[in-house]
Amino acid sequence: MSDPTTSGPSGRRFDADQLLDAARAVFHAEGYAAAQISDIARRAGTTKPTLYARLGNKEEIYLHVVRREAEIFRAWIADAYAQGGGLPLTELAQIGMDPLFRFAAERAAGFDLLFRGERTGDQPGTLRRDVVNGVTEQLTGLIRRRQESFGPDLGAAADALAAACVGVALQVCEHSIDHGVDLDAAHRIAARFVENAFRNLSFGELPTE
Repeated sequence: MSDPTTSGPSGRRFDADQLLDAARAVFHAEGYAAAQISDIARRAGTTKPTLYARLGNKEEIYLHVVRREAEIFRAWIADAYAQGGGLPLTELAQIGMDPLFRFAAERAAGFDLLFRGERTGDQPGTLRRDVVNGVTEQLTGLIRRRQESFGPDLGAAADALAAACVGVALQVCEHSIDHGVDLDAAHRIAARFVENAFRNLSFGELPTE
């Protein structure tokens, strides 16, 4: 979203990302229900007519914001997982957890809106489920690629392992945010959990199908 627009008497030009940044800040600070178009326009230094013309009404602006965060997170996941197929377990676990904890650290408002939307007064639950399911599918693929190099074949357990890892990572990340735990330390804890899970399934008794 880089198409520029002109706002108000100042003649200042904006691109859509600048407007969405302002909207994200307002939705995160005020919650969906309390946020007003006028608040977003003021934060962006633009006008309500400009926002309506470029992004639509409040609900449409909110969905634009959350979808952009989802697209950025998916891109980070794809970039990280593209590296991971042939790595040792320790590095694989770190890569598997890195995008989520990086997203929470670098785009805290986006993380809250995308994964903890109930705290903002709105819940685009389908979009959130799609993101989590997509991450689980990509992690399953990463696990399977590693199996091709190192074995053994986990069968259906690969998908279950991926789902468990994603769930644990989200829980650890949210707990750390809520309790002021350092995200780097939380990242290491989650990665160690994933590494141990991989080892247990790889070297222990494999589940029967």
